[in-house]
Amino acid sequence: MSNFNSRKLEGTPSWMRLAPYAALGILIFSVNSGSELNYFLRGYSVILQAQAGIVLLYFAMSKFRKNPHK
Repeated sequence: MSNFNSRKLEGTPSWMRLAPYAALGILIFSVNSGSELNYFLRGYSVILQAQAGIVLLYFAMSKFRKNPHK
């Protein structure tokens, strides 16, 4: 079992950790709301965009996070 306290972002409020994911959701919603796709294709594209966006956002945030072990 990992130590949860060592995995916290140091010095950042909890709303700042949520902000990039909220911005991603707003971006995906705005892109897909203007499309004229079929209902099922629109839902499928939302799922794919959300998965890809979360993975990319996770790696981007881990790159910019301070690593005290280096």
